[in-house]
Amino acid sequence: MNKSQIIGIAILVLGIISYILLDNNLMQTISGVLCAVGLGYIFKWIPFKKQNSTDN
Repeated sequence: MNKSQIIGIAILVLGIISYILLDNNLMQTISGVLCAVGLGYIFKWIPFKKQNSTDN
């Protein structure tokens, strides 16, 4: 596991815990977004490195 996957797992766990503990609809929506971002980091859909758009 690399650094982005560990960060993704931490964000995912935080989102799940906040979804369970809070009963506010807005906070549950925010925790759903946190879960989606966490999954993005785990499956490497969100890159950390800046890509060069001027490749020839």
